[in-house]
Amino acid sequence: MSHNVGILAPGKGWGNFVSYISCFKTISRVRNKKIILITKEFSSAKSYLEDQNFVKEFHQLPDNKKGILKTIIYIIKLYKILSKANLDEIFIFHSSATLVLISLLANIKNIYAPGIKYQNFFLKKNNKLYVNFFSKSIDAVVETTNLTKKILQINKIEFIPLEHNSLVDEKLIGICIACSGPEKQWGKENYANLIKFLVKKNYKKFLLLSGKDQSNLEKFIINQFSDQVKFIVTSAKNINEVVPDLKKCKFVIGNDTGFSHLAVAYNKKTYVILGDCPPHKYSNLFISIDKDSNIERSKRSIGTIKLEKILKIFNNF
Repeated sequence: MSHNVGILAPGKGWGNFVSYISCFKTISRVRNKKIILITKEFSSAKSYLEDQNFVKEFHQLPDNKKGILKTIIYIIKLYKILSKANLDEIFIFHSSATLVLISLLANIKNIYAPGIKYQNFFLKKNNKLYVNFFSKSIDAVVETTNLTKKILQINKIEFIPLEHNSLVDEKLIGICIACSGPEKQWGKENYANLIKFLVKKNYKKFLLLSGKDQSNLEKFIINQFSDQVKFIVTSAKNINEVVPDLKKCKFVIGNDTGFSHLAVAYNKKTYVILGDCPPHKYSNLFISIDKDSNIERSKRSIGTIKLEKILKIFNNF
């Protein structure tokens, strides 16, 4: 008899989504079933999960649902996906009560979700993480991990890297300059000077992990170097075009964004420069470079992290 397991992870950011992958894989392993994964378009999940063996189907929801018409279209599309999937259970990694209600309408027997605020009223006691409406919410990654542990009745979520057969290029370093906002951007001069330091350490190839908004930043960095230093630019590429080079990197350093988390997922030691957000702890490969303890965490705190602090980490390379 078939037993279909769904995961609905519409996202609180690409970085968070990628950091949930070990939870996805654990659910598949414990249930002994390939999952049906439903995400928003921004996650580009198929680009890096299609070659893995734990996803049965991929479904995408539109990123933007602002406005009554777009909201209605979003709800109808999700309802159709859930109804056709014939799910026996669904893990919802989001705080929306609407997602739970749509799952109920789709006649899914077992619905698991955090149970934040109004969502709490529509979930069975054993199917949620938070006790009641007034429970204080926790970090999204910790929330997802704890909910998964509770539902699967396990004590720990082990970090499980993505499988790939790419050989590491010992001279290729990933530099993550992409960011979702200025509060996560360490700065073009800092990155240019960091790369100059790494060039002196005999690294001559750099994968600039960037988004479409960082094309000028790419140009600024490249213009600081001679043709002897090779750069691979990514601002005009899709994620699936970037993944083959990311798999080859020796290590990655940069802003706290999706590419940094994807590097960790590919079993890369990844140095992540933080400021406005606290460090993530889901893998020992995620090495936090955080603000000093006497600095208040804010949208500007990443600017207090000096180049010298990071160079000390790499001085022994």
